[in-house]
Amino acid sequence: MGFLVPAFLAGLAALGIPLLMHLRDRNEETPTRFPSLMFLVRLPIRTSDRRTVTDWPLLLLRALAVGLLAVAFARPFLGRAAAAGAAGRVRSVVLLLDRSLSMGFAGTWAAAQDSARARLAGLAPDDQVAVVVFDEEAEVAQPWTKDKALARAVVDATAPVARGTRIGAALRVARSALVSAPPGAPEFVLISDLQRSGLSGVAGLALPKGLPIAVAAVAPAVRPNTAIRAVQARRVADGGRVQLQVQAHLVTRDLPAPRAARITLALAGREVGVRTATLPETGELVVTFDAVPAPGTAVEGRVAITPDALPGDDTSRFTLPADDGLALALVLPDDVAREETLYLERALAIGRAPSVRLEMRRVGALDAATLDRTAAVLFWDVAPPGGPAGERLGRWVEAGGGIGVLVGPRLAGRRGALAGVASTAGRADRTPAGAMLGDVRDEHPLFAPFRGAAAALAAPRFFRYARLEPAVGADVLARFDDGAPAILERTSGAGRAVVLATAFDARDGDLPLQPAFLPLARRLALHLAGHEATPLARTTGESWAPRVLRRDPVVAAPDGTLLRPTGAPADAAVILQQVGVYAAYEGRADGVPRARVAVNVPAGESELVPASPSELLLGVGESADSSIRGVSAPTAVELESRQRVWRWFVLGAVLLLVAESVIASQGWRGRARRATLVPPERS
Repeated sequence: MGFLVPAFLAGLAALGIPLLMHLRDRNEETPTRFPSLMFLVRLPIRTSDRRTVTDWPLLLLRALAVGLLAVAFARPFLGRAAAAGAAGRVRSVVLLLDRSLSMGFAGTWAAAQDSARARLAGLAPDDQVAVVVFDEEAEVAQPWTKDKALARAVVDATAPVARGTRIGAALRVARSALVSAPPGAPEFVLISDLQRSGLSGVAGLALPKGLPIAVAAVAPAVRPNTAIRAVQARRVADGGRVQLQVQAHLVTRDLPAPRAARITLALAGREVGVRTATLPETGELVVTFDAVPAPGTAVEGRVAITPDALPGDDTSRFTLPADDGLALALVLPDDVAREETLYLERALAIGRAPSVRLEMRRVGALDAATLDRTAAVLFWDVAPPGGPAGERLGRWVEAGGGIGVLVGPRLAGRRGALAGVASTAGRADRTPAGAMLGDVRDEHPLFAPFRGAAAALAAPRFFRYARLEPAVGADVLARFDDGAPAILERTSGAGRAVVLATAFDARDGDLPLQPAFLPLARRLALHLAGHEATPLARTTGESWAPRVLRRDPVVAAPDGTLLRPTGAPADAAVILQQVGVYAAYEGRADGVPRARVAVNVPAGESELVPASPSELLLGVGESADSSIRGVSAPTAVELESRQRVWRWFVLGAVLLLVAESVIASQGWRGRARRATLVPPERS
C-alpha cells in the first residue's frame, strides 16, 4: 500500500489518547459511615493505585477507530502490485543519439558512445531497443530488436556529421516508433550535448502521458570555440577593373585566453589571401582581405581559420554568380531630350552581379530580335505598342519578360490604357509642398532594399504625378499620401508589368536627388527581369531550386552523388544535406555548371551553450495516445484517484465508533461502580 499524503500518518500518534484514558480510569473510593468500631480488631490493609487496563476490548475499538481516521487522511492506494508488475515486465527503450556537428567537439562524441553502450548493457535480455540517430533530421537506424549487439554496432558505426541539431525532430520520430513497439514499458533515452539552439521545435510536442524520458548530457559545461559566422563577398569597380572584396565575420566564445589565428581566403582551390589576427576570449572580429581581381565567371571561394576543438565550423564556403550582365531595353519617345533619362542611365550603370546593359530603342524599333536578347523593357513616358506588336509583346511577357511604364507629362496629359495595368486620368499638381509616399507594401520584392530603412522612401517629394485608375487584376504596391496609386503591378503568365505614376527625372520631383533613388531604380530593373538575388551560401536542411535550368535538371552533390529533382524544371528542388558546393547541370553532369550553391552548417550550431534537462521538456505536453502499446505504470496520483480507498477507511472508523458506543453502555460497563471501604486511620 502506498500513501498520497504520507505526512498525515503522523496522526497515528493520537492512538495514545485512548490508552491514557484507560490508564487514568480507576475505581472510585467513596467513604461510608459506619457505627463505632472500637470493639473490632484493626487489621492493616495495604492499597496501591491501579495502573493497568481493565477493559481491553473497548480500548482496541477506540484505538482502531482513531488509526483508521489517520490512515484515511493520508489518502492510501494499492500500488505495490502494480509497481511490481511494471518492474517485472519487459521494457521498450528508444535510444536517441545526437550526431550533429556540435557533438564533434573534442571528447564529446566519445562520451556519447560510452553512455550509449552503458545504457545498452543495462538492459535485460528480454528488453526491446530501437536506435534513432538525429541531426537536423531523424531516422530509425536500428528497428526494434532484442539483440543488443545490433544496437551497439549502430552506435559504433555512427559519427558526427556537419549538420545542425533538432531535438524536436528526434522526439517525433521516436514517438512514431512507439506505435510499432512490442508489448512492454516504453521509455526514451536521449544522449546529446543538449545544445540550446537545438531546442527549436520541441515546444508544442505531445508525448504519451507518463512516458519516462532519461536524459544523458555528455558535453562539458564550458566549451571554448571559434567559428566563422558569415562571409561577405562582392564585386567592386576600381577604375577600369572589377575587384573582388571579401570580409569574414569571426565569433569566439569562452576562450581561456586570447588566441592567435591564421585566416586564409581561397578562390577556386587556390589561396589568394592571408590574414593573422588575435581573437578575443569572447566577442566578434571582422577580417577584411585585400581586394583581388574578380573573374567574369562564377566564383567559388572558401575562408578558413586555424582549426580548434570543433573544426567543423572553422571553414565557410561561398559562391558568387558570374557577372553575365542584364540586358534592359529603354524605349523613348521621339521628342525626348538627352538629359531627361540621364539620372536613370547613371543609376543603372552602377553596380555589379549583375551589371545592367541599357539599350535605347524607339517604339517602332522594338522588334522580336530585341525582345529575344532583352530581359526587361522600360517605356519612358510612352505607351506600349498595340496591334500585332502589342500581341507579340504580350506573348513575350507571358513567357517571363517584364515591362515597366514610367508615366511623365506626355502620357499623363491624355487618356489611355497602359499595358493592361492602369489607365491615365489626368495629372495632379501638389506644388509647392509636394506629395510623398504614404502607403508602401514593404513585403513586396520591389521594396526589399528598404525593409530596414523605411524612412528612406518617405523622403522624396513629388510635385506633379499622373492620376492612375487601376485595371481589373492590378495590384497597388504604393500610394501617395492622398491615396492616389503611385506604383501598380499586374502579373501575366511568368512575367509582370509595372506602372509608375512619375518618371525618373528631376522635373516633377526630387526622387533622383534622394538616396532612395539608386536602390529603387536598380531593384525595379531586377524585378522586371525576374532576377532573384543569389545568396552567397545556404545552410544544410534548406532546399535549392536552380531556376536557370529549363530541362532535365541534374545536380551534383559535394560527394559526387548525382541528384535528379522531379517536377517541372522551374519548381524542381533538392534538399541540401551536405556541406560543400552543389552544381546544377542540364541533361548531363559535365562541362560548366549552369548554377552553383555553397552550403555551410547553420550558424547556431557553433553556439555551444548547453540547456538543462528540465529546460528540454519545458514545452512538451501530454497526450493519451491509444496507438501506443505498453503504457507505463500509472502514477501515485492516478492510482489514488481511481481507487478512493480512503472512503472505506472513514466508513470503518464510523462503524467502530458506533460499536464502541453500544458496547460501552451494555453489561457491567453500564452499571454503577462498586463501593470500596476505606480503613480508618491508625490511632
